[in-house]
Amino acid sequence: GLDEVVAPQRSMGAIGADPRPLVTVTYFAALADRAGCRRETLELAEATVGGLRAAVGRRHGPEVEELARLSSVLTGDDMVREDGAAIGTEVDLLPPFAGG
Repeated sequence: GLDEVVAPQRSMGAIGADPRPLVTVTYFAALADRAGCRRETLELAEATVGGLRAAVGRRHGPEVEELARLSSVLTGDDMVREDGAAIGTEVDLLPPFAGG
C-alpha cells in the first residue's frame, strides 16, 4: 500500500517485513582514525557484536573490520566481545589500547 512509499529509505533496501536494526556506533582511538569519523549509524544484518563488526567492514573495508574484530563493544553497561552477544541501539567500539 501507500505505507511503503512514506517509509524512510534504507541504504541496502531490506527485504521482507523486518527492518534491519540500526545501531549508532562511536569509535575510539585508532578505530576513529581509520574509520575517518567519530560516530555513525550503521544498518546491521542482526543486532549482535558479529553483525556490528560485519557492518563496519562493509562500510570501511577489511583493515577496519580486522581492528573491529579485536575490539570490545560497550553496550549499555556491558563490555562484550563474542560475535553472538546482543547489542543495543547505541554502542562504543573500543580497540585494544597500547600498554597495560
